[in-house]
Amino acid sequence: MLRPRIYANNVSEFLTWVAEVKKNFKYKKDDALGPWFRGQHRDWPLYPKLYRPEYGGYARLNREYLEDEIREQFITQAYIFCETKPAGDDAWGWYFLMQHFGAPTRLLDWTEGALLSLYFAVRGNPGFYKSVVWALDPYALNEKSLGTDEVIPPSATGVAPKDKKLVDPWLPTRFKKGGMAALPDRPIAVFPTHIARRISSQRSCFTLHGKDLNGLDERKNTGRLLKIMIPSFRVVDIRRELEDSGINEATIFPDLEGLSRSLCLRWQSDKHKDPHEQVYTRLRPSPIHGVGVFAIKKIKRDTPLFAGDNEEMLWIEEGPVRRIRGEIRKLYDDFPVIDKERRYGCPRNFNRLTMSWYLNEPKSGDRPNVYCDPEGYDFFALRDIKPGEELTLKYEDYSELPTSGVPKKSIRKNTPHK
Repeated sequence: MLRPRIYANNVSEFLTWVAEVKKNFKYKKDDALGPWFRGQHRDWPLYPKLYRPEYGGYARLNREYLEDEIREQFITQAYIFCETKPAGDDAWGWYFLMQHFGAPTRLLDWTEGALLSLYFAVRGNPGFYKSVVWALDPYALNEKSLGTDEVIPPSATGVAPKDKKLVDPWLPTRFKKGGMAALPDRPIAVFPTHIARRISSQRSCFTLHGKDLNGLDERKNTGRLLKIMIPSFRVVDIRRELEDSGINEATIFPDLEGLSRSLCLRWQSDKHKDPHEQVYTRLRPSPIHGVGVFAIKKIKRDTPLFAGDNEEMLWIEEGPVRRIRGEIRKLYDDFPVIDKERRYGCPRNFNRLTMSWYLNEPKSGDRPNVYCDPEGYDFFALRDIKPGEELTLKYEDYSELPTSGVPKKSIRKNTPHK
């Protein structure tokens, strides 16, 4: 039995683990079929797009017929864009096409090609995160979900009616009475028909979720679902190895756009700036208020202070903020930018506070040594700043006071000046 976490540091090691996965799943050397693989550039759960938080999860789907609306709108508008298209009544063919072009569905993409999945795992990762490749035994999955160890292509010509009947509950007729509540619980594995070139070039196959969001949880699927981890510091090297082996954007996406992306990746530099480059400050206990920002080297006048800082900003209307109480409310009093329309500019999540959110106002009677561009909310040195000095600025120059009237602890920038 393979251990729960397997690490691959290069392509050769990855293929060794793939062979071990096949043994673990009880595949024989001469088996024509094998495991399925799914590459992800982050170690995320195996949730289909339609069940992810941005679409409201299962509860919203059941309440609002959201999936049926999306399916209907896609089929109604897709004809003009399709070079080839499924038959008008081929619900499965349309559903597979939706998935391949990024529409939200209950499908998850898998491939029969292990190296293809490895490429998908590293292609969208600049080397900042662990990537993963999931390995699935689809036949064992269907044995548990369907009572048969077959994988059925539901939209293929000539599929036996009894086989089609087995999988049809997972794709009910749109706006059918009962809605999502009528779905089976477990996920199933299905083969698509190759109605788009990408489906063929990527050797695509799919799992289709039922009602259970965690239907492909590795703890529930011991023995038929395994994970191969790619350390973040090996991601770029593995992508180069795959490129040398002829697996790149043009292989995965056989069109002009794929070719162009392949050329971009081949010729762009993989080098990153050093983490300390253009870093002038650090956090320390402040004699003014709690934690403050202090210079760690000489900063010349007009120097941009936080190059490389995360610039994401989420704007929240004042109404919901007014209803928040306690320590959580103090986060909104202390940190965000507040504009004249009383909108609160916050980090996307308060766990993502960076250096610039901790700037303090100067002591009474002292002058600030930092100024803010009121259009772009970028921070600059107002004068030369010595090592060890605390950086301070006047909030009132670019932010309103919170409703509670509490003096703000700190403030930060919004998007860069255009």
